[in-house]
Amino acid sequence: MKKKYIIRLRSFISFISIATLFVSCLIACAIVITGTWLFYHGPITFFSGIIMSLLVCALTMIIGAIALYIGSGHLLKPVEALNLTVNKIAQGDFTARVYRKKREMNNYLYAHELDELSSNVNKMVEELSGMDYMRKDFMSNVSHEIKTPVTAITGFAELLLDSPLEIQKQKEYLELIHQESRRLSLLCEDMLQMSRLDNQQIISKKDMIRVDEQIRRAVIVLSQKWSDRDQKFDLNLYDVVVESDKSLLMHVWMNLIDNAMKYSSINSTIYIDEQISGNELIVRIKDEGIGIKSEKIAKIFDKFYQGDESHKKQGSGLGLSIVKRILELLGATIHYESQENIGTTVVVKILIKSAKL
Repeated sequence: MKKKYIIRLRSFISFISIATLFVSCLIACAIVITGTWLFYHGPITFFSGIIMSLLVCALTMIIGAIALYIGSGHLLKPVEALNLTVNKIAQGDFTARVYRKKREMNNYLYAHELDELSSNVNKMVEELSGMDYMRKDFMSNVSHEIKTPVTAITGFAELLLDSPLEIQKQKEYLELIHQESRRLSLLCEDMLQMSRLDNQQIISKKDMIRVDEQIRRAVIVLSQKWSDRDQKFDLNLYDVVVESDKSLLMHVWMNLIDNAMKYSSINSTIYIDEQISGNELIVRIKDEGIGIKSEKIAKIFDKFYQGDESHKKQGSGLGLSIVKRILELLGATIHYESQENIGTTVVVKILIKSAKL
């Protein structure tokens, strides 16, 4: 395991101070010895002795000041670099970085505390740069996602107003307007929920929840929604109780099972099972759907990202972002495993309150 610092700043300052005093004392002693020898063996007066004493004091102070100036200069260089970089960051320049000398660290992580601070500032700027990019990308996606249904609604409404149409065509256009309006409404709801969750750091986890009951309810509700698919469920659930937020956890199961049904073929089977490992409940939801390409798995939690364009109108692309944020707030984790054209498995791990097997 690597040690943290080559030298600590406290040790460095102490070393500089001691070295300064030591060198000053050596010079002072040399001058005093020389002066004493001259006083007894040479033509030196009392007045000359006083002058020599003052000279000793002056030289000691000058040498000490020079040594401290050099030492403090070495110490303040990284502070000045940090100050310059932080000022640039404050002005919105997220390309600024603190320059760190490339040293042979060997078994050390940092040269000293200021070097560690420089490293952390660089990491912070990288995170801020990523967040700035995500913010701009988010605004671009929001404007695009809202503009699409609004444009469709406007276009169909103009057709209904400007030209006489058959009753069947009118119904068709009105149905399309209704669909786009509903899509816009769901998008706004998802965006508001995402905004609330992003600005929320603490959730009161006071509900005692039977996870197996929640999953069964979600299956019943979603079976009605996707009744035309005639999909089957293979459930292997325990009587498990977790301490969490009831509505948020239910939202997780609804979204994950809905995705499994949405991306699975007709007459396929969706497998949901629970496993207890230590103090964790592991829930696996496995489908026999189209799967996810390996290069897309890393992006599925990004806001507005939809890997399958054929289902773009059936969602906003915020579902999994909301799910991941909820699980982060609840102290749980989520992980996806998938093979293209074979199926996808989502794994959720939650801390258990109690269990009955």
